[in-house]
Amino acid sequence: MNGTKRMLAIAATVFASCLLMGDGALSDEETKRRIADFVTLPSRLCGRAHVDFMREFRERKLTNRSWFDGDTNRLARLIAELAMTNDMRVSSMMVDALGEYGTSAQLPFLYSCATNPVIGDRAVRTILRIEGVSSNSLFAVQSYLSMTNGFPLMNKDDRVELCESVIGMVFADSELICFRPLMLDVAYSFANNGNMFPNSLDLTLLSVDPGYRYTKRRLSILRSTRARLNERIQSWSTNDVRFATEVHIYEVQTNYLAAAIGELVAYPEANLPD
Repeated sequence: MNGTKRMLAIAATVFASCLLMGDGALSDEETKRRIADFVTLPSRLCGRAHVDFMREFRERKLTNRSWFDGDTNRLARLIAELAMTNDMRVSSMMVDALGEYGTSAQLPFLYSCATNPVIGDRAVRTILRIEGVSSNSLFAVQSYLSMTNGFPLMNKDDRVELCESVIGMVFADSELICFRPLMLDVAYSFANNGNMFPNSLDLTLLSVDPGYRYTKRRLSILRSTRARLNERIQSWSTNDVRFATEVHIYEVQTNYLAAAIGELVAYPEANLPD
């Protein structure tokens, strides 16, 4: 049996044991152990075995387990309890699970996670799934986007993806029109103070607010972002293994900024509206 088949066989055996061990009423602690085994097992695999198992894993549901007796509220409560750990790998996976199984009862916990740079993205997305767009959920979005510490600034930034996703939600639904000014304020503040990927966010903002294109506000945001990127790249160690990637991302983003700023300055700049 080759390595991949052996890993898949082990995964199948462990997975089956999670499902078949002792039906009937289980204590909260035992049930949480089984939840943790179920949710974290794929992360312990590697290579092709991981890919193959994840494909099968996604088709299975925690709610099919007999040890919940169909009590999905209990399931969500126990997942939330498991998420309250200092093990960020487990916590992240449990907050992911709340994205599917969480209920309004977990909202206080999820709101408390909105300013956590490791799991904040997952927490805020789950809040939006449970609660929808509201002044409270947009405040959670704002809280997450306003953080400036704890993020690898040039690595893939979940914040900009979240910001663009929520903009899409708000502007795609005519019933959410009342939230558009608030969402734009949140997005502009993030663009000005924290975003490291100006290209995609700037294009998203232009798509929903065409009047923003030729404004002093946009020019100021683009300039502040360029200064932030310059400061970051100058502080980056050339000995870091990711330096080449950092430089590539920096060049792509600053090239976009240079073109956009040049267009605005040529307007001419003094005639731009606020």
